[in-house]
Amino acid sequence: MRAALALGVVAALSLACGPGAAAPSPVPSAAALPAYCTAAQPDVLQEISGTAASPYLIHHPATATARVPTVVFLPGGAGARKQAQRVWDAYLAGAKGVDAFRVVIPYWPDIEMVEGFRRTLAVVDEVLACYGGDAHQIHLAGFSAGGQSAFDLMLEKPERFATLLGAPGEFQLGTTPAKLAVLKGKAVFNGVGELDDEGWHKGVRDAHEALVAAGVESVYVEFKGQRHGAGEGFPKDLLVEFWVKHSILEQR
Repeated sequence: MRAALALGVVAALSLACGPGAAAPSPVPSAAALPAYCTAAQPDVLQEISGTAASPYLIHHPATATARVPTVVFLPGGAGARKQAQRVWDAYLAGAKGVDAFRVVIPYWPDIEMVEGFRRTLAVVDEVLACYGGDAHQIHLAGFSAGGQSAFDLMLEKPERFATLLGAPGEFQLGTTPAKLAVLKGKAVFNGVGELDDEGWHKGVRDAHEALVAAGVESVYVEFKGQRHGAGEGFPKDLLVEFWVKHSILEQR
């Protein structure tokens, strides 16, 4: 948990991809794939290893197009393999509409995620090179320590991501509304379990209020009946609805 930030109130959300954005990466043909790429396996949570940016888990959309958006979700704790699997199982699997997205869950077998979270950028680049998708529709998310790392990365590289989601997540102590101004034009989802401890409630509320004070569009959500982490009955659809609202999805 991190400590307090600043002030505000809820605002409407906005689309991150505007006119003039660069064209999305085409779906690579087999002949055009970099030699290191692993062929996509549809309908399963696929393990990617042995590449420069790996390891990570990936779930491909039902239909791959050049404009497919990508969700990158950082796991909690140390960011180990079992925690990455839990992100898929507890937060995403079976959610309505999740098959419209390419879901990527990096994990860290040898070091703590909080020490190596910047590898996420290399994972995104590798996924776009191997599988295509819209580089302007990359949604960054995280749970607990992964939420904190996602919030840190979003502040460092706001141009790389369309939206930010914490379930929960929070900014570092001393992150002022002035520092958050770089996120204007983005949308942020600040979620916390209704029964989570007060430290997390304060951190998530403070993040939301500081974002609003900075003029950043933000929403605050309490997950009814949930503690720290997704338990039985977690509202997975709420997360996907946020990403759908801030994506351009091609008709199928």
